Amino acid sequence: MTRVHRTESCGVVDDGEVVYAAPLPSGPITVLADVSALIWRTIPDDTAVSIADVVAQVASATEEQQDDIAVHVHAFLDDLVRLGLLAYADG
Repeated sequence: MTRVHRTESCGVVDDGEVVYAAPLPSGPITVLADVSALIWRTIPDDTAVSIADVVAQVASATEEQQDDIAVHVHAFLDDLVRLGLLAYADG
């Protein structure tokens, strides 16, 4: 099962509406709002979480079917990994 976690170098400010995240020290800053902020918030600060759990939490919060959103959540997580905000962990 693949899991995802925040990188150690990721700086985050969450004002309750928008999440600002950046790989420190040089950025760039990524602004996450709406569903992207929801997805970000499903990933704890200090531990890895399974991608299946992320999809399940997002589906529950948005009242969507997991099968309908899974590919979109995976693609978004891939983008956050490319930006250096998240990393994948197998196990």
